Amino acid sequence: MSLPVIYTPITVLQAPWDGAYRGQCGHYKMDFMRCASLGHARAKYDCKKELDDFRECFWPQKQFERTRIMEKERKRQGKDYITPLGKDIPDKGY
Repeated sequence: MSLPVIYTPITVLQAPWDGAYRGQCGHYKMDFMRCASLGHARAKYDCKKELDDFRECFWPQKQFERTRIMEKERKRQGKDYITPLGKDIPDKGY
């Protein structure tokens, strides 16, 4: 991921060229780029929160870890999965 030298309206116009700006994580990357426009050296420390948010959205490692822990606890307690709820509209299948 390349950092902008300065944050300008052109930075926003060039954003669609990078695939990470599209989809659900685009606003996290724009927040990081806006913060990182302060300079490359300061971005590593001052923009850590924005970068961590973007990384968690792009690669949901914490979410996978929570799911793994819940599965492990469910197996330890010997509990079954919750039975699915009934259909709201039987004819439509949902």
